[in-house]
Amino acid sequence: MTGKKVLSVAEIARELELPESTVHYWKNRFAQHLPSVGRGRQKRFKPEAIEIFGTISRLLKEGHTARDVMDQLSHNYPLQADAMPVPSGGETPAVVSVNAMEPAMKMAAAIGLEIAKSVGEGIRSVLDQGGGEPPDVSDIRSGLEEAAGRITNTMEETEALKSENQELKEKLAVMEAEMVRLRKDRREMEKYLLDKIKSVST
Repeated sequence: MTGKKVLSVAEIARELELPESTVHYWKNRFAQHLPSVGRGRQKRFKPEAIEIFGTISRLLKEGHTARDVMDQLSHNYPLQADAMPVPSGGETPAVVSVNAMEPAMKMAAAIGLEIAKSVGEGIRSVLDQGGGEPPDVSDIRSGLEEAAGRITNTMEETEALKSENQELKEKLAVMEAEMVRLRKDRREMEKYLLDKIKSVST
């Protein structure tokens, strides 16, 4: 295998002994799993992409569908967020998915305010005990530990929410990329059918 830092489509095609046009199609079809740098004509692939292209080739030769290949890649290779295709023709880009996270972020902020309020009330209640006598240190420690426990639990819940939102964001981006591809496939199919109808009718 080549020791170069990045490879072009032509170099990958030579490495795997595949037609360059086939590798071009695969780089667009399975972009979200192919580690790359640059965009458009300047796009180059990291050496580890060769293994992924090889996996795509093997699965398709075994008779798997493109959907099967995508599922297999999803299980074995991480998503490459920067490789998501940018929609054209006025279609909504994947960045819209960030808006879906706003309710969760507002909820996290509200939880944070509730924690601060709860901690403040807990400390005040401990300090107010016993009339004018100074509070027992153990009571203060106990109150603070209880508040700290609530904060830890809430932070864990917030982290779980963030993780879940990140997964949803990635899935939404993949779905939007798939929709873009399906629209393109539909346009190509319509053009193909129109050409066939014209050739038959003339």
